[in-house]
Order: sequence, then C-alpha cells, then structure tokens
Amino acid sequence: MLYQYRKDYEKITMGLFSLVSELQNMDLVAQEMSWYAAKDDRLIYLWRDPSNNWSGLVGIELQGNQLLVHQLVLTPQSVSQGNYNRIFDDLQDLYPKYQIVVGFENRAAWEKWENAINHA
Repeated sequence: MLYQYRKDYEKITMGLFSLVSELQNMDLVAQEMSWYAAKDDRLIYLWRDPSNNWSGLVGIELQGNQLLVHQLVLTPQSVSQGNYNRIFDDLQDLYPKYQIVVGFENRAAWEKWENAINHA
C-alpha cells in the first residue's frame, strides 16, 4: 500500500532514496527530496509490502494526463515483479485518469505489468 510522504517519514524516505546508486550521499538525497517538495505536482509515496514493512518508494510528477515515475525503489529483498505490480496497481488506483509513464530503468517492470493487465 502507498502512503504519501509526510515529515515523520523523512528518515525512512532518506534511507530508501539512498538505495539509488546516483544518490549515495545524503546531500544528494536531500537535494532529491527538495526537488519533490518544490512543486505540488511532484509527490513521494512510500510503499509497505504485504507484511506491512516499509519496502519501497515511488517518486512521481503529474503533467497533463500523465503520471511520470521518476524514482521507483524497492529494498533488495523486496525486488520482484509482483511487488512492482502492486506499486503500479496502487498508482493506477490513486490516479485512474492518468497514464503511467516510466523511464528506461523501470521500463521492463512496467511493460510486464502493462501486458499482464491488458490480458487479464
């Protein structure tokens, strides 16, 4: 389940962002979090796995009718197509009128999700 970022999730969020290879230092993590905070159409969601553990993060931007996924991070033990599917499902439930668009690094997981729902 996705939970919108709020200040009391700051340490969890910073820890999850630090799993991104480009954000290995805390100054870069803080800059990334500031980027999301700078505009209302940029949002961070934290994800709890089915066991209720904080296991992922998704950073999005809403533009027109598109939901752009800028960051999608899962803890190493949580990386699975099933968990990516859960996050994409949650995003679609939250933003049913938006088309989900991802970058190259998340393309394979998104395509598997997209193909699965198109054939359901």
